[in-house]
Amino acid sequence: MRRMHQTRKLLALIGLFSALPGGEPILLADEVELQNGVRLQVEVVKETEENIFVDLGFTILGIPKANVVAVRESAPAVDETEAAREETRESLYFTTDTRPGTIKEKADWVSQGVVQIVCPQKLGSGFIINDEEAYVITNFHVIEGDRDISVVIYEKDGDDIRRVKLEKVRIVAFNPQQDLALLKIEDLTPTDSGKPVTLKKVYLGDSRGVSPGDSTFAIGSPLGLERTVSEGIVSNHRRAILGRIYVQTTAAISPGNSGGPLFNTKGEVIGVTTLGASFGENLGFAIPVDAVKHFIRTREAFAFDKDNVYTGIRYYKPPRKKQPEPEKSPTDSAKEAKTGGVPRDRDAKQKAGG
Repeated sequence: MRRMHQTRKLLALIGLFSALPGGEPILLADEVELQNGVRLQVEVVKETEENIFVDLGFTILGIPKANVVAVRESAPAVDETEAAREETRESLYFTTDTRPGTIKEKADWVSQGVVQIVCPQKLGSGFIINDEEAYVITNFHVIEGDRDISVVIYEKDGDDIRRVKLEKVRIVAFNPQQDLALLKIEDLTPTDSGKPVTLKKVYLGDSRGVSPGDSTFAIGSPLGLERTVSEGIVSNHRRAILGRIYVQTTAAISPGNSGGPLFNTKGEVIGVTTLGASFGENLGFAIPVDAVKHFIRTREAFAFDKDNVYTGIRYYKPPRKKQPEPEKSPTDSAKEAKTGGVPRDRDAKQKAGG
């Protein structure tokens, strides 16, 4: 209604409709500012010495240049709450500054950057931190002991979602102590299609901006239920468990969520979901995003080498300490005396064999 009111006001001020003169339409700009302060988000299709012709959607309007303050070229109009501002690359990941929005708005904005991790015996979640180089973050325990790893992405196809499985995935690095792993998708062309897919990354936030009471939401595949969104708050931003710090949240974290992102209301990743308490409700835990950044920046120290037996692709339990033999009872000592210290089965064999 406001846009229509501005358009009618503009028509009253200018009082001019013009048919578009001949020639191929060209896009020159999409914001026109008038002398009365009105700004029009329109497509400029032609410019002459005296007029600027814009497409209002239902007609072509010719605006005298004397009434125009400025013509600016800008990005296509999108919802301001979902529009990412200027992004910054740090190591392999990206950061940006966006306005807070509703869970619904932000979940729709970031959902394509969340993936499912598929291993032969288990499923997990992950998220894309670099769309051009195809890097993915997940938990180490999701891929532990496996080399046959696939990544399922969800690509928007108009109003529909296309599920695409990418099977050429390489382990780049992992840190078992922090329960983090870095993967790289080697081939973006699925086996059932010759067309490469387009990835969409998510942005990493800052642990210093996380406080108890902040709204959060997690996206993942709990129990294999893909693209599940759960909402909660930050219960404690520095919860110590077994010597490690976690972000405690009331967002539901279930098996299959492991490795997925925990977001704030800006759509930034503030943690990697990794633990959920089976004995209590609303007890979920995520690795703080600053620990994830440190792992990415120092990934060379945790690089995976398939030819190095010490890279930890599978950890075996050490052999148990040999237990001391029990003391012999007087009865056992008497029996050994009768056989001359030779066990009964051995003594029997000697008698049989001579």
